[in-house]
Amino acid sequence: MFKQILLTAAVLSVSISTAFATTTIGGATLTDTATVNSGTVSPTSYLSYVSGGNGATGWADGSTYGGDGFTAAAAMSSADHHWLQYDPAILVYSPAALSSVLAIPAIDHGWNADNTGEFWEPFEFRIYGSDSSGALLEEGHITSVWARGVDDTSALKNADDWSSQWSFTGSYNYFAVVSGDRLVGGPWSAGEGEIDAIAAIPEPETYAMLLAGLGLLGFAARRRKH
Repeated sequence: MFKQILLTAAVLSVSISTAFATTTIGGATLTDTATVNSGTVSPTSYLSYVSGGNGATGWADGSTYGGDGFTAAAAMSSADHHWLQYDPAILVYSPAALSSVLAIPAIDHGWNADNTGEFWEPFEFRIYGSDSSGALLEEGHITSVWARGVDDTSALKNADDWSSQWSFTGSYNYFAVVSGDRLVGGPWSAGEGEIDAIAAIPEPETYAMLLAGLGLLGFAARRRKH
């Protein structure tokens, strides 16, 4: 009985520690535990715009912004520093069901070089697994962050810093972006914000297949040499 009580207490201790684990990035403290990557991420497939947003679009460079007259679909089509504003919620679609997506922010109020003092704008939204009706079915959790976003060379490069991976227990074809945050005490902008794009992230098995393919190519090359 005494051993059982100790075991139960140990399990509770681990659960509580996990529940309250956080990650601090720049000046932001996430409610999630995330891997922080110092470099960039390179998405190749973007989710397509379905509906939503308030119709306002523009560009951002990390410290300022301007209007651009893009359509909502064009603004959300790729990581090009052109944003669409929410709320209403923005609904995007992937032909393949995904359990994680990459959110590319549109920062227009950075506080210093490379937004190292920025502490809420890259995270002032929440992403939900959804369906064709736009229902908010499952809130995602931030599991990885890339400090330099997608672009680290152009004049607008700072706008996508702190791009984040959002992970879900289920897999979805539709995802909804709404105002909010996953920050501890973050002064996020209730009711509005901007997003550049939502992209697909290859699943772990995709990486494994890629590595296996590279291994086979190397083996074939060695055989040709002999």
